Amino acid sequence: MTQMYEKAAEMNKTGLASVMKSVSSLAKTNQTAGIEMADFAKESYSAGAEAMKKLAAARTLQSALEIQAEYLKASYERLQNQAKVMTDLYQGLAQDVGAPHQAKAPFDLKGFFDPKNLFNPKAFFNPKAFDLAGFPKLPGFPAADQKAA
Repeated sequence: MTQMYEKAAEMNKTGLASVMKSVSSLAKTNQTAGIEMADFAKESYSAGAEAMKKLAAARTLQSALEIQAEYLKASYERLQNQAKVMTDLYQGLAQDVGAPHQAKAPFDLKGFFDPKNLFNPKAFFNPKAFDLAGFPKLPGFPAADQKAA
C-alpha cells in the first residue's frame, strides 16, 4: 500500500520537475523573443528615418522611386530575417518542451494520417458490424427483428 503512495509521489515529483523545466524554457524563449522584437523595431525605425531623409533630399521623381524601392526591399529582407529568427526560437522551444514526452510515447504521423484510412468511411464505421439487436427497445418503435408494415 505504501509503495503505491511512494510511486505516486515520485511521479508527481518528476512531473513537477518536467513542468518547471518547460516553464523555465518558455520564459527564457519569450525573453529572447522580446529582445529580438525590440531590436527589430529599433532597426526598422532607424531604417525608415534614414529613408525619409533620403526622400526629402531627392531631386527627381526617379531618384525618389529608387530610394523607396530600396527601402521596401531592405524592409522585406529585414522582416524575413526576423521571421526566421522567431521561427528558430520557437522551434527550439517546442523541441525542448516536447523532448521528454517524445521519449515516453513516440507518435507515428504516417500511421495516424494514412490517406487510405483517413478518407475511408469503413475505417470509422462498419455498417455490417452494427447490430441492432443489442440496442434497447424503445416504446412506440418496432423491434429490430420485426418488419415495419
